[in-house]
Amino acid sequence: MAVFTISLNQFIEASKATPKAKLRIVQQLIEVNKFLTPWYQLAKNRIKIYLKDVSNIGVLKKAIQDLQNKPIKDDKAKNNIKVSIEAIHKVIGMHFENILVNGYKVIEPDQKNVQIEDVNINVNPDLVYKYLEDGIMKVGAIKFHVSKSKPFDLQQSKHISNILSIYLKEKVVNGGEIVDPKLCWAYDVFTDRLIHADQDASLTAIQAKKLSLELIEIYKQI
Repeated sequence: MAVFTISLNQFIEASKATPKAKLRIVQQLIEVNKFLTPWYQLAKNRIKIYLKDVSNIGVLKKAIQDLQNKPIKDDKAKNNIKVSIEAIHKVIGMHFENILVNGYKVIEPDQKNVQIEDVNINVNPDLVYKYLEDGIMKVGAIKFHVSKSKPFDLQQSKHISNILSIYLKEKVVNGGEIVDPKLCWAYDVFTDRLIHADQDASLTAIQAKKLSLELIEIYKQI
């Protein structure tokens, strides 16, 4: 049984965090702050909708209009709207219609978590999809990260794409299907970084196990 659940983005943030920052992340899991501002929610929701059908760029353009029409209550709301619009422009500029394979089928998996050691990681991909190529049903996924002040670096993005691959192999693929590492994408919006998984994700798996054990020790000491 898992000791605790952590989101994939929090887990990846912890991978590069100082000991004090790791402690703060684990404390946040225990004592959830109900008053934290849910940043960029409209933008994130519309990007997820767009990824299900990248031919429909109108979803993102409408999101920009909706954000521009939102009432500005204070400086925090103003910044939220400003950065959300910037993020959407970044996504439009990536031209996913030229990246994602044509004719992909969206999947809605029942399970969105994967357990590493005794840590339950909420992978919650933004898109899981199938694609038939040369008679082989290939499965992939996308997870995006929106943070202008704390973007993920190359190594963190690689870990995300590899964990996506591990998750798909353990929780999603059916008989006759394969996980294609080149279809498992980590997308950091503000660095324009789109990284697919490695053919062999064992290095990430080893490091993830080590981090899980470290976070569990922090959890036990609180």
